[in-house]
Amino acid sequence: MKNLVKPFRPVLSFGNESLTLCLDQVEAQQAMLGIVKSALPAALVGHAVHCVASGSQLLLYCDSASWASQIRFFNRAVLDKLHAAGHPYVVRLQVRIVPPMVEPIRPKRTPRLPSAENVGLIAQQFKPADEQDVLAVALTRLGATLAKRLQEG
Repeated sequence: MKNLVKPFRPVLSFGNESLTLCLDQVEAQQAMLGIVKSALPAALVGHAVHCVASGSQLLLYCDSASWASQIRFFNRAVLDKLHAAGHPYVVRLQVRIVPPMVEPIRPKRTPRLPSAENVGLIAQQFKPADEQDVLAVALTRLGATLAKRLQEG
């Protein structure tokens, strides 16, 4: 009998070149971010979120405008650190802001209740003769609930 369980293989062993290229690019960006963070003071390091090399410029993303303006003061130090680390093609640093992820605020929905006249008709018309009439019992409960909601609000 054959062994049907295949051994575990890492994702990169499947030979998908596009995934490998993407992962290599992300790794290179993380390495550049590490170089950028080493050029910044400790107070600003946590606010440099990501960086992307685009031609001869480096796009550095941070979490707010106030930190971006402070990071811009270290433009020369960051470029010097990048040149010393073997990235001489980067000649310009541009600091951008990553917008915060905000979920849309949904307005509170108010239920649309039938008129008091219709609620009265529901409550009066469907009085259950016995407990076996499931529909009449349910409609009676609905009428009582709607009447209570109309009184509350």
